[in-house]
Order: sequence, then C-alpha cells, then structure tokens
Amino acid sequence: MTTSLPKKLRESFPTFTKSEKAVANYMLTHLKSLPYETAASIAESVGVSSMTVSRLLRGLGYNGLGELKDQLRSELDSTPLFVSDRLARIRKTAKRHAKLKENFDLEVMATLGIYELVGGAVWKRAVTALAESSEVFVVGFQTIAGIASDFAARLEYLRPGARFLDGRNGTFGELLANGGGSPCLMLFEMRRYTRTSLRLAEAVREAGVQLVIVCDSHCYWARDYTDLVLSISTQSHLFWDNQAPFLSLSNLMLDSVIARLGDAVEPRLAKLRLLQDKFDAFQD
Repeated sequence: MTTSLPKKLRESFPTFTKSEKAVANYMLTHLKSLPYETAASIAESVGVSSMTVSRLLRGLGYNGLGELKDQLRSELDSTPLFVSDRLARIRKTAKRHAKLKENFDLEVMATLGIYELVGGAVWKRAVTALAESSEVFVVGFQTIAGIASDFAARLEYLRPGARFLDGRNGTFGELLANGGGSPCLMLFEMRRYTRTSLRLAEAVREAGVQLVIVCDSHCYWARDYTDLVLSISTQSHLFWDNQAPFLSLSNLMLDSVIARLGDAVEPRLAKLRLLQDKFDAFQD
C-alpha cells in the first residue's frame, strides 16, 4: 500500500498519548480492513472512545475517517484475495454459524497482513539482527511462552548462540550481564501483557541491546522501546485470541533467516544431524 498513513503514524508515534498509541498500533496492523471500519468499531476494538480516534486522525491531517477511507479504498487492489472452490465451500458451510464465517475472514486477513510484512524495512532489519547478532535470546511469558520456545529451538538449528530465555533465575543475567558481544532479544507478547515483559524491555533499552518485539495490535507500548516492532492481528470471534498468526510469522521469519545466512546453514545442519544420530533422539 502506497498511502502515507503508516509513515505518518510511525513518525508521530512518540508524541501520542497512551490511548492514541493503542489506536495507531491497531491501524498499522489492520491497514487492509480500515476502509470497512468506522470510528466506533475501531474504538470498540481498541478499548478507547470514538473521540480519541477522531482526535488522532485530525492530528494526522485527515478531516475525519471518511477522508482516510476514501484514500485507502482507492489504493486497495480490487482483485479478490483468493479464487477457489475450497474457500467458497468453507464460507457456505459457515453461513449457519455467522461467527465462524467472520472468524475465518479475520484469520485470512491476519495471514495476509503477515505476508505483507515480509521484505519490509522492519522485517529486513529484524532478520539481520537474528542472523548476525553474537547471540539471540528469545523470550515469551505465560500463554505465548510455548511459541517463543519453539521459535528459539528452530532458530538454534540454523545458527549457534540462539536460545530461549525463561527468566527463572530472576535476573536475566545471561542477556544483561554477559559483558560482551552484541546480543539481540526477540520478545513475543500478547495481551494480557506481563509486567516482566515491560520491565525486561526497559532493561534491554537501558543496556543498549537490540530488541525485536512480535506482538498483537493492542501492545501500544512496544514502540516506546524499539522501532523493530512486528505487529500482527490476533482478532478472533472464538473464546481465545488467535495465536496462529504468531506461528505464521515465525515460519516466514525463519525462512528469511535461512536466506540471509546462506551457505552457512548447511554445515550447521550437518553437524546437528550427526548429533541426532549419536543420541538416537529421533525416529526415522
């Protein structure tokens, strides 16, 4: 999308109030669906007032959401996202359950949003950090911990010095007190946000450690600590927020890291295959 909206939001982000940051982060994550939103629907999704949405738009130079929507609609590709009998069948079946159909559409849009991140400036810098930092620590707490741990385990297959940081020692000293190199921290987070994530982001910024945050669109505070923020949509009509986008992003990010590392990956994988055989850890 060629609109200046993302640029305006990112440039003005430090000046926003807490509520405005939440709205801005939502807009950055849902650019494709904004033409079909109202100020009220955005406000409801974010948990702020419609007045906050209107104030933010005026501050960006728009005469209300209508002007922005007209601009966005003119830039959207008019071709369908997918043309397949399979998609039609899924939607037809879901007509008996309106929420399932809507949820399906939300998941499709979330996946599309992730693919649109690939190759962008933030994506490229995050890939460079994960491929070239002296060490990469990956962290996630509570319900997102499993996804973070899985990402760290798979990244370790691609390069040495990658590991999951569980924080059980109470200090995060492996990252913050190692005294050398140029480490990187990749933080996975989704609501409800943990105090530990916030305090760790603060400590990492103070230590000058490079920080990549993968988060949902409600994580308004992420950009206060780093400009390497990959914000994804986790909207869902199911009981829990949708965690699938985190996995999609993880798969694409690992693929980009492999491309960045190039020929260095194969010797690493060969060594690990020998170790797998030595310990007979996996079945054929």
